[in-house]
Amino acid sequence: MESKLLSPLNDIVFKALFGREEEKSKIILMDFLNQVLELEGGMKIKEIIHLNPFNLQEFDGDKGSILDIKIKTESDERVNIEVQLNNADDFRKRSLYYWAKMYAETINAGESYTKLRKSIVINLLDFDLIHETEKYHTIFKIREIKEGFNLTEDLEIHYIELKKFEKLIEKELNDMELGGIELWLTFIKKTGKEGTDTLLENLVGRSETIKMAKEMLEKISGDELLRQKYYAREKARLDEVSRIKYAESKGFESGLEKGIEKGIEQGIEQGIEQGIEQGKREMAKELLKDGMEIAFVVKYTKLSMEEVKDIQKEI
Repeated sequence: MESKLLSPLNDIVFKALFGREEEKSKIILMDFLNQVLELEGGMKIKEIIHLNPFNLQEFDGDKGSILDIKIKTESDERVNIEVQLNNADDFRKRSLYYWAKMYAETINAGESYTKLRKSIVINLLDFDLIHETEKYHTIFKIREIKEGFNLTEDLEIHYIELKKFEKLIEKELNDMELGGIELWLTFIKKTGKEGTDTLLENLVGRSETIKMAKEMLEKISGDELLRQKYYAREKARLDEVSRIKYAESKGFESGLEKGIEKGIEQGIEQGIEQGIEQGKREMAKELLKDGMEIAFVVKYTKLSMEEVKDIQKEI
């Protein structure tokens, strides 16, 4: 049996690690959330209820299934966490839709809107999405444009872009000066890659919860059924990426070919037009040489009065 750790960036592994009912899984998830949400002291999440706990037997391997984590905290807030490796659809709108759907689910039909609970969406992305900033962790709320106060605290959407994170912490990674959320993101991004054993041991030595996560991941990675589903999920994902790139390539080739054809067609049309225009000017020049009136030349060649006068100056 293979001993290599599976990557927590794979959504089935992420959910198997953070989305189980067992106590250790809840402990590491709460620590991760407290770091992401920057909660301290009495504000820390101390209890969670899984709304869609991980169940390997129920997972049918469908590549289109969304393996997000949905929880409810002790203060009745809702949190949704999703790992996404490929930029699909309009992801900004997609995450807003997920928030809206989760927010609507916090009350039942007929209940007062005061029963609506704060809902938080956390997106772990292995691609760049928010191009307006170099920050890897961006947080969005509803705020008044000029004075900056919140309309409500109920909406909160986080984007954590791991490719940006990897660039920004390269120095800290070399110096091992990581802390807080950086420890978790390094663990999630780097675990399962070749040549990261020393780094992983350093992370484990700096955090008891990450040590617990590594031990859980070792157990998960040894589950043969989960490994097979992991590989099937990765294959489906890579096949989808390949199909998209192939479609983009064919679309580019087709567009280029049509563009060339259109360019040639336009060039011919433009050449004909230029030829006709030049013919009119030559005719106007000959008529003027023969002493014809400007008005007659304009009427006969369909050139403008100004154009004919300019031609007359050339003679």
